[in-house]
Amino acid sequence: MANTIKTQAASTQHLSNAIQKNQNQANAPRVDPYRQAQAYLKAMAPAITEALPKSTGMTAERLARITLTTLKQNVGLMNCSIESLLGAVLQSAQLGLEPNLLGSCYFIPYKNTVSFQIGYKGLIDLATRKGEVKTIVANPVYENDLFELEYGLQEVFRHRPAKFSERGAIVGFYAYAHLKNGGFKAEYMDVSEIEKIRNEHSVSYKFDKNGSSIWVKHYEAMAIKTVIKKLIKYLPISVETQSAIAHDETIRKDITEDAVRVDVTPDGMEDVESFQTEIIDKQEEKTE
Repeated sequence: MANTIKTQAASTQHLSNAIQKNQNQANAPRVDPYRQAQAYLKAMAPAITEALPKSTGMTAERLARITLTTLKQNVGLMNCSIESLLGAVLQSAQLGLEPNLLGSCYFIPYKNTVSFQIGYKGLIDLATRKGEVKTIVANPVYENDLFELEYGLQEVFRHRPAKFSERGAIVGFYAYAHLKNGGFKAEYMDVSEIEKIRNEHSVSYKFDKNGSSIWVKHYEAMAIKTVIKKLIKYLPISVETQSAIAHDETIRKDITEDAVRVDVTPDGMEDVESFQTEIIDKQEEKTE
C-alpha cells in the first residue's frame, strides 16, 4: 500500500511540474483545447506510465489516444479546465481503467471541471483483478421471471428469465460473485430500494429528473452499479481496491489536491460539491 501511495504522489508531482512548465511559457502561441490536451498528454507520457498498474497491460500512448477520442466525442470536455482533465486521466491511469471503453470509466463535464466516474464494468474489473473474486455477474429481474434468493446455511439462488415479450416490468436487480475459495455471495435490491438511494444521493437526478441526469439516460446501468457496490462491501477485496473504488464520482480541480467526491449536476448550481460529499459521507457512516 505504501508503494502505491508513493507512486501516486510521484506521478502527481510530475504532472504538476509539467503543467507549471507549460503555464510559464507566457509567449507560447495560443492553441485550441484539443491540441492543448494533445500536447500535455504527450509531455506527460512518462508520468502516466509511472502511474499505470503493470498488471493491466495499458500504455500511456493508448490512454492518451482514448482520451483524445473521448474529447472528440464529448465536446463539453473541451470547455473544462486542463488541470481537471489531466486529474481524471491520472485517476484513470492509477486505477488501470480505460475511459469510455465498454463502461469501464467515464470523463463527464461538471461545471467546467471533469468528473471521474467508474462504470459498473470497471467495478467488476477492480474487484476481480487480484484473483480472490473470480467472477461477478449482475442482471435485472422482471416481474414474470422466476427468481429465488434465500439466505442461510444453504443459500438458494435461482433466476430463470421469462420469454422476452412476457417479462413485464423490472422489479429489481441482483449481483453475485464466485470466490476463489469456492464461496458464493449474492445481493438483491428491489426497484424501490435502488430508487431510494438514487433519490437521496444523486444530486443530478434531484435537480433534473427528466433531462440529462445519468440516472435518466442510463437507469439500468446505474442500478446494476448500485447493487454491485452493495455486493462489493462483503467481498474479500484488497485495501488498494477499496481505495480505488472510493475514487468513483470524484473530481480534481487541481491534480496536486485530493479528489473531491461529487455527483454530476447541471451548470449553475452552487455548493453542490460540499453537499454531495456530505450526503455520501453520511451514507458510508451508516453502512460501516
